[in-house]
Amino acid sequence: MKKCILILTLSVVLVIGISFTALGYQEAPQLAELVQAGKLPPLEERLPKEPLIVKPIEGIGIYGGIWRRGFTGIKDFHAFGRQVYDPMLRWPRDPRDPVQPGLAKEWEWSDGGKTLTLHLREGLRWSDGYPFTTKDITFWWYDIELNTKITPAPHAEWVIDGKPMELEVVDDYTIKLKFAKPNGLAETVGLAFHGNQWPLGFERFGFFAPRHYLEQYHPTYNKAVDYSVFEEKVFDYNTERPVMTAWQISEWGPGATRLVAKRNPYYWKVDPAGNQLPYIDELVLTLFEETEALNLRAIEGGFDMQFRRISLSNYPAFQLNKDRYGYRIFLWPDAVPSKLNYYFNQSIEDDGLRNIFQNPKFRQAMSVAIDRKEINEVSYLGLGVPRAFTVVPDSPYFEPDLEQLYAQHDPALANQLLDEIGLKKGSDGFRTRPDGSRIEITVEGMDWDKATLDEMELVVAAWNDVGVRTKMNTMSREIYWTRACSNEVQVATWTESRAIDPMVDPIWVFPFDERSWMAPAYGTWYKSEGKLGKEPPVYFKEIMALYDQYKVTVDPDKQKEIAKKLIRTHAENVFVIGTVGMTPNVVVVNNDFRNVPETFTTDWIYMAPGTLDPCHFYFNR
Repeated sequence: MKKCILILTLSVVLVIGISFTALGYQEAPQLAELVQAGKLPPLEERLPKEPLIVKPIEGIGIYGGIWRRGFTGIKDFHAFGRQVYDPMLRWPRDPRDPVQPGLAKEWEWSDGGKTLTLHLREGLRWSDGYPFTTKDITFWWYDIELNTKITPAPHAEWVIDGKPMELEVVDDYTIKLKFAKPNGLAETVGLAFHGNQWPLGFERFGFFAPRHYLEQYHPTYNKAVDYSVFEEKVFDYNTERPVMTAWQISEWGPGATRLVAKRNPYYWKVDPAGNQLPYIDELVLTLFEETEALNLRAIEGGFDMQFRRISLSNYPAFQLNKDRYGYRIFLWPDAVPSKLNYYFNQSIEDDGLRNIFQNPKFRQAMSVAIDRKEINEVSYLGLGVPRAFTVVPDSPYFEPDLEQLYAQHDPALANQLLDEIGLKKGSDGFRTRPDGSRIEITVEGMDWDKATLDEMELVVAAWNDVGVRTKMNTMSREIYWTRACSNEVQVATWTESRAIDPMVDPIWVFPFDERSWMAPAYGTWYKSEGKLGKEPPVYFKEIMALYDQYKVTVDPDKQKEIAKKLIRTHAENVFVIGTVGMTPNVVVVNNDFRNVPETFTTDWIYMAPGTLDPCHFYFNR
């Protein structure tokens, strides 16, 4: 079935087609001047035959302006990277919709889900004017993804049944991806999430790269260079590297205090009136060494639109200053099922604790012992949502009855459940294991901020109140992460995401790998196909088998059915305990900055705000 998603209704598309034919496309004045001076080809020669039409959130925009933002350094790449989300296929604006066209205008499955054919937009060009073709995909695959000196092993979405995919080039604009079995992760993980220009900062994933530019720096084609040169030239901060995004970095280097990105004259999207995007001329990101200084600049109206690195604790200050400095404040809920999560390690080495942690009634008891409303007020200004750990309402897998499952504050029920599983209270008010020995657990975490530490203390107190002796221990991220992934932590904590489409990386749904801290040793077993880790109990094996079905299903309806079953099983078994989720991002938006919605759910896997098409943001001046 061909998946060509129409962005506008047919009638509107017909009208647009007539206007484009009769009136031609329009471009930014600064580009028109370059065309007139003979320094740039006419717009019709720079656009593909079928540009992607971006539907406005508010209306047709106006050209011009500099978008002011802030970031904290080279490792804060996504402060820029998420504004230029332009992969092969796209996540939709509404997460409940299917994957959308991107650089590929359409695609279809054949051979029972083992072959995926991509049709690129004919006439696409890199920012330097060179044609974008299937050669840029094959270069990425053979010379980057399969080159062990660059990529240790190909990403999992491209390896099915132990066999890497094969590519068949039909022509410059058509390519077939062939797999050993049906590949249910190709569209979402491979092309919408990882389908960008390689390497996307430090993420080191992608689906294409500018062959015409990079071959000269690749040791396979130029024996005079080594891989350090290639890494320097392929990196996103290289101002010479051609891009397919709305803006290209034009100013950055050692000692720089700002990053500047200028419009791409060959950008391949237009608005419904035929205006080439982007509207905004430049992005300027000012470097801040501390987030406190960045927030102060934002409070004083120094940014035009930003939520990254903006602290929720400063929300009152933003409200006090918004009229004075001329900006709006939106609260966009984050697709975080819980700001802090609690994982009882069901693969812990201690046999006694493992048996207790594997009992669903124990996890249910520890969940209802928590006062989530108190946590919300104390730690999150009352702006979060007290809830169980499950996907957020914007997820296509959301089911309302799961959001409050075992999330009520009911210490009496907690005590009842703990009594039922044989954890008896002693005269000191604390419980013992079924064998009569004292039960004592340790909750571990990072050196969190004050709000998160306050929450941990409230949870620890609640568990002590129902007789489970609990203490907490925090440490540096480096030490903690290693301990948690090595199966050494009894009760782990983390700020989790992936609550729109957790199937992309299901580390909290079941023991998927060592990051699945509800049972990291079982996750290691699954990841290594039984070679490492510990063999899990039957109930986890059944869930793993269900996800294996998801991975080899290309039917979206069948995938949705499987995903919902996985999410329900996770919630009913309380594999992870959540407290307060969907804590909002504070979004600072200049009063003149338009095409930004008041409501939107952010998610890093969906590259927020990339799905809002920042190329069509504009200044109404």
